[in-house]
Amino acid sequence: MATTASKVLFASARPEKLDRDRTLPAKFNRLLALLPIRERVAGKTVAIKMHLGGGIGYSTIHPLFVKLLVDHIKAANPRRAFVTDGSIAGASDRGYAKETVGAELVPALGADGKDLVRTETGWPSLPVAWLGRPIVEADVLIDFSHVKGHGACGFGGACKNLAMGFTPGETRGAMHGLDGQLVWDKNKCTHCKKCIEECSTQANSFNEQGDYNIFWHHCRRCMHCMLACPTKAIRIQAPQFNLFQEGLARVAKLVLDTFKPENVFFINTLMHITIYCDCWGFTTPALVPDIGIAAGQDIVAIEHACLDLIKLKFQPL
Repeated sequence: MATTASKVLFASARPEKLDRDRTLPAKFNRLLALLPIRERVAGKTVAIKMHLGGGIGYSTIHPLFVKLLVDHIKAANPRRAFVTDGSIAGASDRGYAKETVGAELVPALGADGKDLVRTETGWPSLPVAWLGRPIVEADVLIDFSHVKGHGACGFGGACKNLAMGFTPGETRGAMHGLDGQLVWDKNKCTHCKKCIEECSTQANSFNEQGDYNIFWHHCRRCMHCMLACPTKAIRIQAPQFNLFQEGLARVAKLVLDTFKPENVFFINTLMHITIYCDCWGFTTPALVPDIGIAAGQDIVAIEHACLDLIKLKFQPL
C-alpha cells in the first residue's frame, strides 16, 4: 500500500554567516511561521508540554525558545496558553517563570498531583494508565521536547515527553516495571549509598542488618539506583526493554487520542543532547554538537528524523 511521506521542518543550529538572522532563534521564528499553529489556536486552550528539569541540571530547553513559541501562539489570540510538566517545582531555577516565558506554568497532574483521568489501555501488560486532567482537557497540544539519551529506550524525545510527563508516579512506575525487576547482590554491595542518594522518591533504604530494601509503592523503576551503583550490585532481572518501549508508545498514543490530530504539533530541540535524561537532575557533556530544531505533526516522522540527525553527527572515539 502506498503511503505519503510526512513533512518534517528543520532549523539548523549552525549559522551560515555572522548574521543574527542566521542564528537559531531567528530560524526558529521562521520555522514556526511554516507550521499551521496560528490557524489552530485562536480562541482555544493551548498546552505546551515540556520537561522542566530538576536539581542542578541545566540542559533543558532555553527559556528564550519557549518565549518565542509562546509569543507566536499568543499573536493568534488563544483563550489560554500555558506551559506544563508533571511537576513545576524548581522550574524557576532554570529560568522558567511567567515573567520570562510569557505564559503561566501549570502542573500537568494538578496542584496536588491527583487531578487525573483513568484510562483503559486494552493491553494486558499495562491495563490502566492515569493521565493529567489539565492536559487532556486542553484543545491544542504543543509537544515541545528536549531530545536526550535514555537508559531504557536509547533516546527520549516527543514520545517520552508525552508518556512520562503526563502521568503520575504510579503509571510511570508501571511502565518502567515492564523492563523487569530490580535485584540486589549483597556480595557486590559496599553500602556507599549512592543508590539512596539518586532515588528521587526515597523508595530504597538499608535495614539494620545492611540489607537493601525497595518500597515498591514509591519506586518508579527508573533505574537511577542501578545506574548510580559503582559496583553493579543492583541489576535488572530478565530485562525486557522492548516492553517498556511499547508501553511508552501506547501511553503516548492515549494522550494523543484525546486531541484532534490537526491540533497536535511536535517540536524537538536537538541541543545539548546528553547521555542521561533531564530527570537525573544534573547535566553531563553533550554526546554530539548542537544540531538544531525539528518540527512537524507526525510523531513517528519527527522522532525518526531526529535519530537520523544524531547519527549523522555522532563520531565514535
